Amino acid sequence: MLKKALFLLLVFILIPCISHAEIKTYIHTVKQSFGGSQSPDDARVGAIAKAKREVLEKAGTYLESLTIVRESVVEKDEIIALAAGVLKAEIVSQKNFSTEDTFGIIVKAKVDVDTSILEERVRKLLQDRSLLEKYKENQKHEKKLLARIKELERENQRLKTLTPKEQKQKKEILKNQFRKATQGLTASELMNKALDSWRNGKYTDPDKALEYLNEAISLDSNYDDAYINRGIAWHVTGNYDRAISDYNKAIELNPGYALAYYNRGYAWHVTGNYDRAMSDFNKAIELNPGYVDAYNNRGYAWHVTGNYDRAMSDFNKAIELNPRYAQAYNNRGITWADKGNYDRAILDYSKAIELNPRYAQAYYNRAIAYK
Repeated sequence: MLKKALFLLLVFILIPCISHAEIKTYIHTVKQSFGGSQSPDDARVGAIAKAKREVLEKAGTYLESLTIVRESVVEKDEIIALAAGVLKAEIVSQKNFSTEDTFGIIVKAKVDVDTSILEERVRKLLQDRSLLEKYKENQKHEKKLLARIKELERENQRLKTLTPKEQKQKKEILKNQFRKATQGLTASELMNKALDSWRNGKYTDPDKALEYLNEAISLDSNYDDAYINRGIAWHVTGNYDRAISDYNKAIELNPGYALAYYNRGYAWHVTGNYDRAMSDFNKAIELNPGYVDAYNNRGYAWHVTGNYDRAMSDFNKAIELNPRYAQAYNNRGITWADKGNYDRAILDYSKAIELNPRYAQAYYNRAIAYK
């Protein structure tokens, strides 16, 4: 009798868990007219990008309801990036339409949200902030291109007020501008494909990432983020000269881009050029005074060149900005050890291990300090 009662109790407990798993589907439709200066292919690319973005925005409202998202204090402009990283928007139908006044395309996009696996995906992406930032930058780039297309469509409407000769000249200009914007959208999609292999600060398949990024740059030669990401892929393969060349190009295109200086500084650091590394880390911090990684890496460069006090100052600043930055504690521990203060070194290594129990180097360094 007791066994039967226990079985019934287990069934009662398990059933609610099963019922909470469900698939939520979000659908969005975009109706895009073909302008006189816009080719059907360009209009289609723009409509698809718009439909995918807007359906992800719809699904993003569900992400905002998740406890982990609320507790992580995810900013509003990060929700679409989070959605792009954990959900897949797909085009389910495309069909042309025509009326007496115009013709165009109707695109329908959808996102299926599997609630049973969603929270774990969100947790992983929130833990890998470097990847979330990349999705965020790419979404900003895409939003800017879609706004540009909308502006071109308004200019296209104003063609009716021009003389036939002016219309002909302006149409050719608008046609090239539409093409440039839609090529940028395709490049942005290729960037997302490259990011599929991004894990914990690097590409796990750099060759595949290079394939996508080379194509993205061939479509949009002014895409600064594509150069930065290709530089990272070159870095992973050990081709530091090509990485630095791509960071140079990103800086040329966007002289105020702190990430480009930081990445170039890191490449200089790896190749042993600490003076140049220091200069780039300084610039990155000047552009972004809250750049935690730049303080940490500049601190390490100071350490390598024997300036322990400046190294300590930078590690302190990195920890002040991010008290959960395990690497900064480990690096500060190394500096304490080299200064002969093993007790403080052990405290820092222990803190790094508390924050990241899988931090092998911190265990090794602590063992050396104990010895």
